[in-house]
Amino acid sequence: MNLFEQSIETWQAGGALMLPLAVLAFIIYWTALDLYYQFNHGRLLKTNPADLPKWVEQPGHADHGIREILEFCHADVGTLDELQDRFQEVQTAHIPRIDRRIHFLAILVSAAPLMGLLGTVMGMLATFDGLTSSIGRTIELVASGISEALITTQTGLMVAIPGLVMLYLVQKRRNHLHMLLVRLESLSMQSFEQRVGALAA
Repeated sequence: MNLFEQSIETWQAGGALMLPLAVLAFIIYWTALDLYYQFNHGRLLKTNPADLPKWVEQPGHADHGIREILEFCHADVGTLDELQDRFQEVQTAHIPRIDRRIHFLAILVSAAPLMGLLGTVMGMLATFDGLTSSIGRTIELVASGISEALITTQTGLMVAIPGLVMLYLVQKRRNHLHMLLVRLESLSMQSFEQRVGALAA
């Protein structure tokens, strides 16, 4: 029996919850990969922190994503409050949307082992039903129920564990993005105050 036939046999032995688990796995991994792509878009997280002060002074030399943020935040700014408001707009455009996706991903990852547990319960019910059966197929029915219980539990964990790793990585990148925006805001405020002080002098 080859690997494909074994996979089909395992899928069939897992019972009715195998299809919902497969759909859940697809949504989890698609959401995580989509978030990862969003973080890479604009190369925001691939910047060297040592370059940030130089880019704040000369936004035209910055990488594409950083340049867009700095040009938006610095354009026609007359006061420190206006500069802070611009950076707040940038954070509002990025962070809450990412947080909603991360929260959605966390719910899906948490649902995977619970769905596997539901399969365990269904498998045990089938096992007990087999034990009370009097049609001469008791061993077959019991084995089928136990198989369903174990396979769905294992599948739920196999979906959830990589999902937890991906969730951790996505949250780490989200925090990195937040700190990058905070750092840009701080450097921009320092630069603005220095320019205002130089003009006043």
